[in-house]
Amino acid sequence: MVFTKKTTKERKTKTVIFIFSQTPSVNVLAKLDEFLSANNLKCPGYFASQSLPSHLNYIGDINDFSKFISEHSSDEIIMIGSPRHDEVNQDLLLSLKFSQAVIKLVPLEPDLFAGFIRLNQLNDLPHIRLFPQTINRIEKLIIYLTDKAIALIGLTISAILFPFIAAAIKLTSKGSVIYKQTRLGKNAREFVLYKFRTMYIEAEKNGPQLSHLQDNRITKAGKILRYWHIDELPQFWNILKGDMSIVGPRPERPYYANYLSDKIPYYKIIYQTKPGLTSLGMVKYGYASSIEEMTDRLYYDIVYLNHPSFFMNLKIIGQTIKYLFSKTFKKCGIREKEVLGTKEKILPFHDEDPVSRWFKLQNLNKKDVISNRL
Repeated sequence: MVFTKKTTKERKTKTVIFIFSQTPSVNVLAKLDEFLSANNLKCPGYFASQSLPSHLNYIGDINDFSKFISEHSSDEIIMIGSPRHDEVNQDLLLSLKFSQAVIKLVPLEPDLFAGFIRLNQLNDLPHIRLFPQTINRIEKLIIYLTDKAIALIGLTISAILFPFIAAAIKLTSKGSVIYKQTRLGKNAREFVLYKFRTMYIEAEKNGPQLSHLQDNRITKAGKILRYWHIDELPQFWNILKGDMSIVGPRPERPYYANYLSDKIPYYKIIYQTKPGLTSLGMVKYGYASSIEEMTDRLYYDIVYLNHPSFFMNLKIIGQTIKYLFSKTFKKCGIREKEVLGTKEKILPFHDEDPVSRWFKLQNLNKKDVISNRL
């Protein structure tokens, strides 16, 4: 058998989309043609306020970009010129972020940006790289291997405990032992999440409902499983399959995810990574039993997404173990006191906007709020 080296033409041709925030000169358009030719790039077209004197395909106005990129993919998105203030809206920024493409800003007045401009190749355009990747390939590999190793250990523990858990579930309610539910993962793709069933069958016959610790839909066995989060053990299978990671924002059901996306446009930022079995939001805030609490917890998830690293994951895993240890051997937290009848409120300011709530939460007593969140 003879192996031959792939030629440039046989390799996958990368695609580039241009966004013109300013009208370029004829010389600039010529330079862009040279750039495409020198790097063997394919250009589906460009977005601009009007058609330009170029042989490239005019796709539409910049406002049409968000819809286009949600239906098409591109390896690079190059923004030419400085965008006007009214063009830099939330939809455009989120669309750029979720495109999974390399984003480059090419100023038409490069002298003003000389200290920021990067040039990685001789045939590249002088550009500013947007949305830089803050986690390298080695860390990604370590996180991937760690996820798989912990998932295998978790599944082994689950297999040992399964007969006892299954017996408890069957003795206290009718229905299957494993509960399946559709959740949204990376890039908002649906996947089936597995849990040990903790509610009676037809618990949501009247539609989706958020659960709370005084929820009468929870079975007797379910209360125990939920208290120590044993019901989450089957999610190690989701991790092994690749639907989830050990650490990441908790996945939501499409019903609530769509509601939150309408209410909080930046909620979609969590789709840039795999959801997790535990998260900074879970460690610092806990389960959310209302839309307001979902909003508050989101801020912690955004903190994590802005600082992803293997060591951050280790800290969150360590905090999760500490929390489970405290729940087993120390006093119960605020949410458990609610169940016991004391009805202490976690946040007395749910009527305020989420930003105010989050900042106030930081100033509350750490022992009463942070350590007892879960």
